[in-house]
Amino acid sequence: MSKDPDGASICVTLGEQEESGLKPHAALPLPKNLCKSGVRSSDRTNGCVGVPLTIKHHSGKGAVLGTLTGTAYVYQYSATNQTRIGNQLTLVTSKTSGTGNQFSIVGNTPKCSGSCSRTGALTSLAGKALKAGKTLSAESYYNWTGKSARTNQNLSWNLTIKHPRVAQVLPFNYAGASPVRCDREYKSISAGCIMTKGQVAIGYDRASHPNFAKHVTDAQKSGLPGKSTALKRLKPGQSSAKNRSKACPSRLKRPSGYSCDEYPFASTQQGAYYGGGTGRTFSQCKISDKAYPVGAKGGKGYSACLIPQKENSAAGSELSKFFKESRVLTGDSFFVQIL
Repeated sequence: MSKDPDGASICVTLGEQEESGLKPHAALPLPKNLCKSGVRSSDRTNGCVGVPLTIKHHSGKGAVLGTLTGTAYVYQYSATNQTRIGNQLTLVTSKTSGTGNQFSIVGNTPKCSGSCSRTGALTSLAGKALKAGKTLSAESYYNWTGKSARTNQNLSWNLTIKHPRVAQVLPFNYAGASPVRCDREYKSISAGCIMTKGQVAIGYDRASHPNFAKHVTDAQKSGLPGKSTALKRLKPGQSSAKNRSKACPSRLKRPSGYSCDEYPFASTQQGAYYGGGTGRTFSQCKISDKAYPVGAKGGKGYSACLIPQKENSAAGSELSKFFKESRVLTGDSFFVQIL
């Protein structure tokens, strides 16, 4: 709240935001399927928070002389193969009453905390009036300046509002929907940035990977994670070889042209060695070892299945490519979908 010596004042009320998941979308203009009033959302490279906004003009005796309602959106976006980050502020005024049609903007200042520097021109909203049915937008860009493998950046906007009948101005801050993490951990591809709160999934085509897809589908149906509960990549120092050797020991005899496929993947913390639990298998998997009961269920444990070696290798290559292109780093969460 901002008050004059005579008691006249303006005050702002910011609404709460719910968390929501997102699907991929185009960047600008403001994405309707992403940015919603009262919702904080992120996918892998886009984040938006829509903050319901109420500003009131009070008399010196406390009477409400005017009201403005609307939504302030902070939309941020990045790319998995670039280190430029966009930060957009959009103000949508939906309704005014009384003297609420006299509010205007003194200034708008973007902010990026972390390893980032602003680049390019800044859109200024100074002097712009907040009128019912009117939308105002400003945008700023940042380059990632990090020297280490990965750093997190937080984007926000500072906004200052005034009313002609109140001498003081009213500043307030809008934070972005998600920290933006940039990294250069993959030496074979360019550095890039993602939203840390955005979920990501690898999708396997059932027609291209029929045996692999059948195994993953059966494993998830039996209760193992990856479909509705995320898997997590191994932490630094953990070994995929330990997961693999426990899930697929040498005693499991492979027919010619076949290899052992383990689920959850050996590259995850839920794999056989680190995730714990006992083994299981399924009727099509060609495994008769008693340590792998057919059709066992539960969220703890792992499964093994003998599938054609070429198919298994192709699925593994897709996973490695997915980790790089989606910047799924050590410790990161991801989901597995069969399409």
